[in-house]
Amino acid sequence: MKDLYWSNKRTVIGGIALAVLLLILPACKGLVLNTVLKTVEPYFHGPGIDGTELTPLSERVYTFRWNWYRNLIVDTDVGLVVIDPMNREMTTALKAALAARLPGKSVHTLIYSHYHLDHTSGGAVLSPKVVIAHSKSPDYWNDIPHPDLLWPTQLVEGDQVMMIGGVEIRLLDLGLSHTDTLFAFYLPSERLVFAPDLGLVKTVAPAGVPDRYVPGYLAGIERVAALDFDIFVPSHFGVGVRQDLLDWRDMLEDGRRLAREAIAKAGSFGTRSSQMSTYFQTVYPPMREKYGDWHGFDEMFILNLVRDIEGEALGH
Repeated sequence: MKDLYWSNKRTVIGGIALAVLLLILPACKGLVLNTVLKTVEPYFHGPGIDGTELTPLSERVYTFRWNWYRNLIVDTDVGLVVIDPMNREMTTALKAALAARLPGKSVHTLIYSHYHLDHTSGGAVLSPKVVIAHSKSPDYWNDIPHPDLLWPTQLVEGDQVMMIGGVEIRLLDLGLSHTDTLFAFYLPSERLVFAPDLGLVKTVAPAGVPDRYVPGYLAGIERVAALDFDIFVPSHFGVGVRQDLLDWRDMLEDGRRLAREAIAKAGSFGTRSSQMSTYFQTVYPPMREKYGDWHGFDEMFILNLVRDIEGEALGH
């Protein structure tokens, strides 16, 4: 274990050195880029990740996986409800899968979980009658290019209870968490929660969860975890159960706690020398012991370490 610890420590220090080389030696960019891609690529690609799959979760509910992305489909009496189109390639594959599995069923309602373009592109492929989004989402779309976004027909905010074709779908407005436009979705009759970008199943977060306000994010997890459900559907990788969401919460809390300990020892970025080494020595061993067998631990540990240190130092 000690040898593994020092080996990984050297890997981290080597990674930092490579980042410096990227800045000061343009001739090294190709080498550095290839090294980074080889390190991170196994997180996003590989057996059990690549490909597509439409999976039934109950009599009415399906989830469609396109590579590492995943959404939710609800079969109602008025048509299908799709939550998050993600992108045009995914919706094209989804449309074909639905035609084969549920012939004659059209998409009635498309719901965006939050404004991020990787969750809201390609919806036009599904030809929905109704498109629902958080009322704050257009404020962001007006500021960023969105060439493949199907504009909403209905804007909502706050918690919503929607009865669509005989199925109750509850939208929980999680406030400032992962953006301030994030909904989680609870289907009481199916004992199921779809929580886009709010957790994963035994998988470390990509890049520390981009666009995350940690206090609100954790409050959102607590609110969702308090619901009465069995099936936990994230928007990436595998499907799990309620305990997986609780385990994810614990992983985030452990990272935050250790980051605070590291800052107490070495200070915030740039205030003392040899900080990265102290950060690593403080955070890596206990996180490796508890979460080292989770998918993506090796590929994403450093990015999560930096995000946790930065977040705790800045208060977000």
